[in-house]
Formats: sequence, C-alpha cells, structure tokens
Amino acid sequence: MSAIIAKESGHLPYPYGEATRDEEVLASILNALHYHSGVPLDRVSVEVQRGHCMLSGVVTRDYERSLAESTAASTGGVIAVTNTISLES
Repeated sequence: MSAIIAKESGHLPYPYGEATRDEEVLASILNALHYHSGVPLDRVSVEVQRGHCMLSGVVTRDYERSLAESTAASTGGVIAVTNTISLES
C-alpha cells in the first residue's frame, strides 16, 4: 500500500527515484531465477506489468514455488508479486 501511495504522490518506489521499465524488471527476474538451480525455468512463467509481477506454472516441490516468489519479490522495481504457481499432484 505504501508503494502505491508513494507513486501517487510522485515519489517512485524505485532506487534513487528512477522509474524502471517492465522489460528491465522482467529481465532482472529471469536472470535471478536462472541462477537459482531450485527453480525450473521451463515450468515457471513470469509477467511484469507496471511493476507487478505475476508468476504462473506448475512445479513439483513447494520450495520451488516459494523460491520463485521470494526471488521475484526481492528484485528491484517489483512493487508486488502474485504467485499462482501450483504444485503438481
């Protein structure tokens, strides 16, 4: 909520007040996920719109789902993460 309020007031929630384009945020998330061997990139999809990250796909272990979410959330320029990654039955 504070990020939205900050954005409306003209103070962007990005480092040094610089806006980050969605394509750059997406590339940063995918790069970070690439280096986490615990996240199967062939089973996870990532979208970014206005700093909001949407994760989807199907993984075999809960830690893969959690790791993808925490990695996305800690990426610069991400305002919020919606994680709809499901577990394979």
